[in-house]
Amino acid sequence: MHPYLLNIGKFTLYTYGFFVALAFLLGFSLFLYEVRRRGFDLDTGVDIGFWVLLSAILGSRVVYVAVNIDYYINHPLRSLMIWEGGLVWYGAFFGGLIAAFIYLRSKKLDWWLWADMGIVPLALAQAVGRIGCLMAGCCYGKETTLPWGIVFIKSTIAPNGIALHPTQIYHMLFNFTIFLFLFFRRKRSAFKGELVLLYVILYGSTRSIVEIFRGDPRGFFFDGMISTSQLIGLITVAAAVPLYFYFRAKKAPEEKGKK
Repeated sequence: MHPYLLNIGKFTLYTYGFFVALAFLLGFSLFLYEVRRRGFDLDTGVDIGFWVLLSAILGSRVVYVAVNIDYYINHPLRSLMIWEGGLVWYGAFFGGLIAAFIYLRSKKLDWWLWADMGIVPLALAQAVGRIGCLMAGCCYGKETTLPWGIVFIKSTIAPNGIALHPTQIYHMLFNFTIFLFLFFRRKRSAFKGELVLLYVILYGSTRSIVEIFRGDPRGFFFDGMISTSQLIGLITVAAAVPLYFYFRAKKAPEEKGKK
């Protein structure tokens, strides 16, 4: 693919880093739009975005390095080169989640309300960020004979010269579909926290499907039967489904009382 977007002398603009930055800017802009639309304080939105970004980058890179620890023990400085690719989504998600939770609790703000505002832009940012994965070659797929297989030529991460499942595109399509669903759902959600729980259910399910076609080393359990992300996805879905129906059932009597 195209790991370098621009190369002038000693200056190199990595495609992966560009799309990760673009993903954040688009997601952050949509988040601030949603904050303004609902009549909340923009400064609070900016503060949340700042702390979530830092924590997400740190969490995603720490998990990636941990999963590939054998390589980074021998190449420790490369663990800092995030512009080349190598961020684990669940590390980013939980890192950002923890930062947002601590901040919102410290300000005595409604966690579920603000989380709902942030989750829709997050799904959009994911979809855009996956373009960077495709260009860099990270999160690559298994070898395939299917007609839509892709071949990397200059990747320092993915195997070159063989057709692979375009798992980055699978991720991107699923993420964008989730974004559209949540975007049109956001004005008629049944209860606070619904968008977050729907995201966890939809993303965890689709991520577990795409993991079947992934070919990159990313940690496995049960003798290689299930990947780290699949395990996390299944656990989060198993937790989110009963929560979703519990909150929905809890909200029903309140709606009846208003009629």
